[in-house]
Amino acid sequence: MPLYRWLPSGGVCVLALAGLHACACATDVYTIDMNSSKSRFNNSHVMSLLKAALEASSSRYGAYELKVSTLHMERERLLQEMLRGVSVNLSGQVTSAEWERGLIPIRIPLDKGLSCYRVSLIDGRKQSLFNTVRTLDDLKQYSVGAGRQWSSTSIYRQAGLPLVESNSTLGLHNMLAAGRFQYFPRAIDEAVYEQAAYVQEFPALAVERSFALYIPAPRYFFIGGQQQRLAQRLEYGLQRLIADGRYDQLFHQFYDGLIEQSGLRKRRIFRLANPELSPLTPLHVKAYWYVPD
Repeated sequence: MPLYRWLPSGGVCVLALAGLHACACATDVYTIDMNSSKSRFNNSHVMSLLKAALEASSSRYGAYELKVSTLHMERERLLQEMLRGVSVNLSGQVTSAEWERGLIPIRIPLDKGLSCYRVSLIDGRKQSLFNTVRTLDDLKQYSVGAGRQWSSTSIYRQAGLPLVESNSTLGLHNMLAAGRFQYFPRAIDEAVYEQAAYVQEFPALAVERSFALYIPAPRYFFIGGQQQRLAQRLEYGLQRLIADGRYDQLFHQFYDGLIEQSGLRKRRIFRLANPELSPLTPLHVKAYWYVPD
């Protein structure tokens, strides 16, 4: 069993035992950004998966230190800090061509690709507008809200969906409440969490019930600063979790309830193309992906 020692920085050092001898502390230092997930559900899953993978790698790679950056950064600033790999060198993000060019992606979807399925926040009084939507062309009657820096925004644009953009999630919620656009696609956990968080200010806020968008842009761990050893170690740990079943166990532990709550299996799913999706995306590895029944 690994031993833990909390560090003054707030991180945790894990000493992997080899017989009676422990390896040197903090051989590998991971600093994850504090905004890898804004959702309490996803954040719990990301950190649980990360810690399990690093512990699973300890017998081969030795000690590690895991810290959380205290810097609050939007996606573009985060990318610049990740490229340097000093204040932050690890992030769980929806992939994009830009991130895959500059950083090292661990091409194992963090949530089995569940975040590729987007349900929408709407003014619940307008649910009837969406009940009659049967095709993507039907959906083009209505405007979608999206963040200017989000990788999904270019996919909506290329699909021909009318866009209204903002610099922040809060700004988009305010614009949805003001009727500036009609629907705000979110990952399932984000939609459930944000509906609960904002409903007091916007009592009509609801999760739309009839459709989901499928956006082929999985969420990966990315390593910054060209730190190849950190990437190799994390991928090794994730592969061990897949082999012994813990990757699936953690997914079901955190997401089965949300999948049921969102009614994902009963929704019409509109699939959007992602022309920038890397040919290295492991779409052929069935163990990596969740598929609704």
